[in-house]
Amino acid sequence: MKHIIILVFFALCGVTLPLFAQNLQLHYDFGEADDGLANAGRDYFTGTFELFKPDPMGSFFMFMDVDFNKENKGASLAYFEIVRKITVHKKTGLAVHVEYDDGTPAYIQRAWLAGFSIPLKLAGFEWNTSLLYRANKNSQSPDFQITLVWCQPLLQNKLLFTGFVDIWRQDAFIPGAKHIVLLSEPQLWFVLSEHFAIGTELEISRNFFTFDGDLEFMPTAGIKLNL
Repeated sequence: MKHIIILVFFALCGVTLPLFAQNLQLHYDFGEADDGLANAGRDYFTGTFELFKPDPMGSFFMFMDVDFNKENKGASLAYFEIVRKITVHKKTGLAVHVEYDDGTPAYIQRAWLAGFSIPLKLAGFEWNTSLLYRANKNSQSPDFQITLVWCQPLLQNKLLFTGFVDIWRQDAFIPGAKHIVLLSEPQLWFVLSEHFAIGTELEISRNFFTFDGDLEFMPTAGIKLNL
């Protein structure tokens, strides 16, 4: 079913091969978080596929993460996001942003997001900034999300510093209550060739997979293949 959803979005967004940029990543997750009830261990592999394609109307982006955390090392979780941006003001880069998020198992709630994005320059970096209306499945009321995305080459393109910050509101476990979720995943890649890089990712989160309000830090070691 997930493959069907992805193919439908490819068709709706007019995405055809060849693709502009795509990559595969394999990360080994390590670290442990304590949510006050049970420890959440992260000793497993996560595979990531990313795709980005600009076009005359704007751009198309998607990624899929797959955790390999079953006892037999098989896939235990899959999550994807699909984003279509349509440029409405070329001089400023202002664009309409439409997004669909979903995954499995069932506790991953699908979400529709819509709003606007614009590139901003700050501290020598260019940030793609999105302000979004967020509708989670079964949510008691609409919510919001702020997203910052960056990609900065360093040391004459020998290093690549990329990542995102998501801040959104969603239902809390207490009826009628809401809480704020923070998720950021900065990555640092050592570029070995046109197609291959090694590096690391640091997942920084609050109220994402633990709900005690503490900041959690989960590092990885990874390899990336540009296709």
